[in-house]
Amino acid sequence: MTEHFTGHNKARLEASPNRFFLACAVLALSIAFLLSAALAGTTAFRKEWQFASEANV
Repeated sequence: MTEHFTGHNKARLEASPNRFFLACAVLALSIAFLLSAALAGTTAFRKEWQFASEANV
């Protein structure tokens, strides 16, 4: 019985870094996506603002 739990814990410990890496990768990808979306949004907003200020002149 003890041997079963030791083997189970060992398997869990070996699988853990893999899940951790996957979680980190997903987190990094979502942050990158949010940053690119924010950057695209601010760029479009700046162009619109520049266009509006030029139209006023």
